[in-house]
Amino acid sequence: MNRFITAGAGLALIATPLVATTATASDTTAERKVAYSVTAKINKTMAIADEDVVKIRGKVSPKAVGDKVVLQQRMDGKKKWAVSGKAKIKANGTFLLKDEPSTAGTRFYRVLKPAAGSIKKGVSQELELVVYGWEKLGYRSRGPATNVFVTNAVIATENYAASIVTDKTGTPSSVEYTLGKKCLKLRASYALTDDSASDSTGIAALKVDGNVAFASGLAIGQLVEDHEVNITDAFRISYELTATATAADKVSRVAVATPEVLCTK
Repeated sequence: MNRFITAGAGLALIATPLVATTATASDTTAERKVAYSVTAKINKTMAIADEDVVKIRGKVSPKAVGDKVVLQQRMDGKKKWAVSGKAKIKANGTFLLKDEPSTAGTRFYRVLKPAAGSIKKGVSQELELVVYGWEKLGYRSRGPATNVFVTNAVIATENYAASIVTDKTGTPSSVEYTLGKKCLKLRASYALTDDSASDSTGIAALKVDGNVAFASGLAIGQLVEDHEVNITDAFRISYELTATATAADKVSRVAVATPEVLCTK
């Protein structure tokens, strides 16, 4: 009777290490599962909305020839990633992705190679891009303003939308806009409006943080067209305008025609 008990106990001792060995082998296989390595570089760190095309080049390892990589982007301050495009991986493991930003603001890109077979997904490092966009200055919130209004200006029979126009003849006019160092350029045309008297004259001056960046005298029939000023790092800009006529009962108006600023968010 004791012999059977001893033999059974011996068998139990032999079986226990076999179970432990099988579990360890399974865990080791899982640890050996690799992920794709994805590297990526962007061709620029600043772009203009609706004008520039961004190119992102990179490489996937293992090569995964013919598989697709996915370009994702998210806006600064957001957590959610959106798909911006896809591209096939070439024979040498490289890829080229493109994007055309349409809105201003800072965004981040990354490239995803989805999992395939026994290889886990891989994701590149994040790439930052600051996008600037043209917007009408007259539609922005303004600071102190005297004797000006924003309206359509008719100059040489052409309509100029969102123009800054003087309201009173012979009286200094001004308006200020805070840009907060988020803009690069300002462009505008300058003239007297068509409803100004024939003998009208005017002066238009642009100041950037208190310094004169542009100034011009104006007369009927004269148009300073599409003048551009560098306003990089400008915190505040202002226009100082004066329209005059020889007779007190005559109208004279200076127009900053459709001014636009190139800014980011």
